[in-house]
Amino acid sequence: MVIKYRVDFMTAVKGHNNGIKAVVNGAVPFPDHLSMHVDALEKLFERIPELFPEGSDFGETHAKDAIWDNPEKFSDTVTKAQQALSDFKKVVAAGDMAQTRSAFKEFGKNSCGSCHRAFKRKHDH
Repeated sequence: MVIKYRVDFMTAVKGHNNGIKAVVNGAVPFPDHLSMHVDALEKLFERIPELFPEGSDFGETHAKDAIWDNPEKFSDTVTKAQQALSDFKKVVAAGDMAQTRSAFKEFGKNSCGSCHRAFKRKHDH
């Protein structure tokens, strides 16, 4: 059940990330939703370390063994992702959409992207 919950949790992260992407790229007319998505991600990112308890590395998971084999590196990567989100949140608060768009790309590279490269197996769709 932990693995399913983790997948659902990360799907929520992806949903908020996609919401931010839609707003900053002008695909939807809801710029006032941007801070809501960022705030939700902030709360979700705080809980990510809890999602990988011992014994949840077997079964239908795309998580790499490196999470459990090197918990310090995983913790450091999550902390860096949280910092990247904090930095992005400051740009969002400034209200300049062009800067926000640019900062969003940097945020993605330094948060979800860096964690997935190190700790998530690729899977076929």
